[in-house]
Amino acid sequence: MKIKALYNILMMMAIVAFASSCDDKNDSNYEPGAPTAEGCLGVYFNSSNANERIFQPGEATEIELTVSRLKAESAADVPLTVSADEGVNVASTASFAAGQASTTIKITFSNLEPSRKYNYSISVGEEYADHYTVVEGTTTFKGYIMEAAWKTISNNVKMKWTTLGMLNFFTGTLEQLGETNRYRFVNFLNSGVDYIFVVGSASTAYVGYNSITTYANYEPYEGPEAKAAYLFDDATQSYPVWQVADGTIEVADICILEDYGTTLGYSCISFDKKGGYVYLYFTDYTDGQYDDYNAVSFSWKD
Repeated sequence: MKIKALYNILMMMAIVAFASSCDDKNDSNYEPGAPTAEGCLGVYFNSSNANERIFQPGEATEIELTVSRLKAESAADVPLTVSADEGVNVASTASFAAGQASTTIKITFSNLEPSRKYNYSISVGEEYADHYTVVEGTTTFKGYIMEAAWKTISNNVKMKWTTLGMLNFFTGTLEQLGETNRYRFVNFLNSGVDYIFVVGSASTAYVGYNSITTYANYEPYEGPEAKAAYLFDDATQSYPVWQVADGTIEVADICILEDYGTTLGYSCISFDKKGGYVYLYFTDYTDGQYDDYNAVSFSWKD
């Protein structure tokens, strides 16, 4: 027992000594960050800036990014460090008027190759950057621009959807945006709204399929148990309302289920099997009735 007790004491002493040596090492190597420059304006790129911008050919030739600052009393021209692929030109100065907390800079582009990412990076100089004050943004912004056109995968996609016990059949069009992983069902279920989604990792709900995630024309579902999204018309800022079942049923909204708990990819697609599911978490109707877990199945042959 004495030997064991002595062994335990020695082990504790060794652990304490090791911890102390680590602390000493950490203390000796510690270097504080550079202090914020006196009078620093605290310039940053707003988190609302999208780092991915994809356009139809000819749709746009420039974009704007929002730049803000913490100190806005005086007018200022803030130099920016810029790098960009050929074909993309980024403004090298952010100009603020006196009292102006936010401004914009322009990025212009032309003669882009289809489906190619044109990258750019913009940074605020150290003398203008406050790295210690928490802001909704960053002092370095990276993004890319791409031109891509929708191309048809199939204009004969067969869909089945049961609403209040009535089976509905639809024929739709599936398109891909250039060579990206972005796709859409045009006029999804005759709603008047395109269902736009991206294809991701393997589904754990359906073996042999890949999960799909709503990308545009949606409003997020606010629930902790599931990742889901309502079909939403971004152009009109409204939920589509439309009739099915030969005009006897009117849809108020649909909520598309993507993941539930640890199960991923309830909504999914397989290009090998040429089919998949848009899994509806629930469907609300204008008369107050609703459906739960009524999946839309789809398939194509061409």
